[in-house]
Amino acid sequence: MADKPLKILERKFKKLLNATLSRVLAPPSKQLPAMGEVQKVLVFRLDQRIGNGILLIPLLRAIRESGSQIELHFLVHHPVAALLEKAEPPLANRIWAYHQSELMRRPWRMLALISRLRNLQFDAVITSNNPDGFSLSQAIFGRLCKPRWLIGFDAKSGAKYYDVAVKSSNQMHYSDAMIDLWRAIDPAAKFHPGGLQLPAAPSKNDTSPVLIWLGATGNKILPGKIFAELNEQIRAIADVPVAFACGPADAAHLQNYPDWIRERTEIWKAPLTETATFFAGFRAFVSGDTGPMHLAVALGIPTLTIFIDSNIRQYGYNDGERHFSILLNDSANTKQLINNALSTLLR
Repeated sequence: MADKPLKILERKFKKLLNATLSRVLAPPSKQLPAMGEVQKVLVFRLDQRIGNGILLIPLLRAIRESGSQIELHFLVHHPVAALLEKAEPPLANRIWAYHQSELMRRPWRMLALISRLRNLQFDAVITSNNPDGFSLSQAIFGRLCKPRWLIGFDAKSGAKYYDVAVKSSNQMHYSDAMIDLWRAIDPAAKFHPGGLQLPAAPSKNDTSPVLIWLGATGNKILPGKIFAELNEQIRAIADVPVAFACGPADAAHLQNYPDWIRERTEIWKAPLTETATFFAGFRAFVSGDTGPMHLAVALGIPTLTIFIDSNIRQYGYNDGERHFSILLNDSANTKQLINNALSTLLR
C-alpha cells in the first residue's frame, strides 16, 4: 500500500503528458494521400524484439509491390537491420539500424538521427506498433520526422497523433495487420509471407535435415515427450536426419527433456545473420517458439508451429501446404494433425 500514492501520481503525470503532447504534436486533419502522392516512405519500429522486426518484412514487400517508383526506408532494431542489409533482392532502398541502448545513453545521437530523417522529407512515415495498442514514443518519433502524412493504428488514444489513423484487428495475422497501414494508401496490397533471400544460403535437397527448435518462454514451453514424438514421426515419414537446437536462454529447460535429446541439442549462440544462414540449411523447421519461427517463414522454410499458449490466429502460419500451425492438446486428433502436417511438409 505504501507505493499507492506513487502509482496515482505516475498515472496523473502520464495523463498530463499525453494531454500536453496531443495539443503540441497533434496534426491537422488531412485527406488520405493518393497513391501517386507518396514517393518516399519510412517504416519504423522502436523496440528491441527481433521477431517484431522480422514480422514487418511482408509490409516492406507490399510497399515494394505497389510501385518501383517508391523510395522505401526502414528503421529497425540493429540485428534485424544487419540481416536485411544482406537480402537480395533488397527489401528497401535503405535500412537504418536502430541502437536503442546507445541512443538512450547519448541522446544527442537520437536528435541527430531524427534530424537526418527529417531532412529526407518523407511523404509518408508508418509507425508500426501493435494494432490494438498505442506507443507514445513511436508517435512522437514519427511526428518529429515531419512527414506529409504520419500513419498509425487507430487504437486507444493514438488516433489524434496521426494524419491517417487505421483501424485493424488482432484477429488476423500480425503481419497482415501491419499491411493494413499501407492499405490506407493502396487498398489492393496483399500479404505474402517469406521474401527474405540471402546470397550465402546453403543449398537443400530431399535428404537435408529437419530442425526441431526447443525454445519457448513462459507457458509456451512444450513438454519433452512432444519432441521425442516429433522425432519418431519425422523418421517414420522420411529417412532424413533430425537436428535439435535452442537458444542460450532455453538451455535451462533441457534438464526436463530425455537424456538423448539433451545430448543432441546444440545451444545456438551466434548472431542473427549467422542464425538465418543456419536455418536456411534445413528442409523444414518445427517448434513451439514463434520468435524463431517468424525467421524461418521469412526465409521460405516449410514450418510446423505447435501452439500451447499463444494467439494462433495472430502469430501462426497455416496455408495447408508449406506452413502449419496446430494447437496442442491431449487428444489423439492432435497427434494425427501433426502427422498429417509433417507428411505434407516432407513429401
